[in-house]
Amino acid sequence: MIRFTDSPFEKMMMQIPTGRAEKPCPSSLPHDHPCYGCGNYDGSPCVGMCVKEMNRWLKERRKNRETGNC
Repeated sequence: MIRFTDSPFEKMMMQIPTGRAEKPCPSSLPHDHPCYGCGNYDGSPCVGMCVKEMNRWLKERRKNRETGNC
């Protein structure tokens, strides 16, 4: 193949891109795992406060405010 320049990058630029590697799906969790069913679980658990627990707490707090039982 004919090269137009002496640049070492020309050969690299003519190559077909291979694409990015897909992120592997996390393995399915057992039903008794605290992160089971959490939409935020991506292979590593939450640090600090669990998002699932926080959402449950917020829902309970909103319900108490609506009924007036602060």
